Amino acid sequence: MPKEIETYPIDPKVAKKNKLRKYGFHGISYAFYHEISGGLPEEAGDGASACAFKNGKSLDNSMGLTPLAGLPGATRSGDVDPSLIFHFTHDAGSPSPGSTKEMHISTAEEILNKKSGWKALTGKTDFGTISSSSDPRCKLAFDILVDRILGFIGSYHVKLEGKVDALVFAGGIGEKASLLRTRILEKCRCLGFEIDDEKNNKAIQDVVQDIGKEARHRTLVCQTDEQFEMPGNVLWVRKQSENAEPEIICERRESLHQSTKYGA
Repeated sequence: MPKEIETYPIDPKVAKKNKLRKYGFHGISYAFYHEISGGLPEEAGDGASACAFKNGKSLDNSMGLTPLAGLPGATRSGDVDPSLIFHFTHDAGSPSPGSTKEMHISTAEEILNKKSGWKALTGKTDFGTISSSSDPRCKLAFDILVDRILGFIGSYHVKLEGKVDALVFAGGIGEKASLLRTRILEKCRCLGFEIDDEKNNKAIQDVVQDIGKEARHRTLVCQTDEQFEMPGNVLWVRKQSENAEPEIICERRESLHQSTKYGA
């Protein structure tokens, strides 16, 4: 990621010493479906994130130093005012009951990582149950996720100067929550995305499935396969360490590209 995106506006010496910067997460999953589809991906599962790619590299990711940043999840708060936790509890800095001698976990980390998100709002962690419920608490949780995802789509669309190949949904929720995709795409028409209701409501069977209408940008759903992606990355690193051409990876990627009409 560019320096201005990965850098936090804190004391640079402390940041460098403690390696405090934005890292982003879900990289293996993003690598898989960017490789076969390109685009502006949304990884939506119990821990959700968004990422923007430019020229094959991550331009920005909604997660930060840890996976807590960005979108809310099953038990994670996502982005909140950093001062909120000190108003929520006076014991924010004290060790949580989950701490061990080997690993210190603060009360703040415990609350924001394990006792927030959809679980705190609804008492549930299954997003399928939440999205189909008429309970006002579930509706609020659903609307919050839609709102936060839209914020990242808008931001990344501008950062990419509108030069977007596709909006890609993946992960458990991204692949299965047709209502979530509908709500998001209804708000994204102004950016050049159009959803095809019939395609969107069909079961996702292909590795990459187009659910959009003829529009400025494509809208895709990708069934990510991290188990497929990981061995390839291991082989690539091994080849790099041997200072040799990663022929195996090139062959693997070519095979993958040929298996889908959305090869990048």
